[in-house]
Amino acid sequence: MTYIDPPSPRLWTDRIRWFDERLRKAANDSPLYVGGQTEAVLTELRRVFGVGAWVTAVILAQTAIDSEVSERVDQAVGDGLYLNAVRFGRDYVWLRERRNAYLHNEGPVPAVTVQELAMEPARLEKEARRAIELMADALAGRA
Repeated sequence: MTYIDPPSPRLWTDRIRWFDERLRKAANDSPLYVGGQTEAVLTELRRVFGVGAWVTAVILAQTAIDSEVSERVDQAVGDGLYLNAVRFGRDYVWLRERRNAYLHNEGPVPAVTVQELAMEPARLEKEARRAIELMADALAGRA
């Protein structure tokens, strides 16, 4: 399989199962309630994770957090500790910086190359899974 080939049906199913289980785990086996925008982003994230679009998964994981934080601030839901954790916590800073590098790449070298997509899918998948774990905890209020 190359980085542009679709995954096998079994691999797709395994990835979607992992994604769904991770969100359920974060919410303590309860439904994860999020706003409408965040729900749409999660739906798209689930699809791109299933297909193995790792860079896009990282970008959308941070997007889901941003969307949910914005909705919570607008509705005055949550507390300052939660907001500090998702804005300034070490892991969340990593995620935001990774997303920003992919989108804005202001460094002297590319944030990702076609060669990395082809030769380093395991590393990129690991980053995507970490991003989804962080996102799931943030959306469940467990940041």
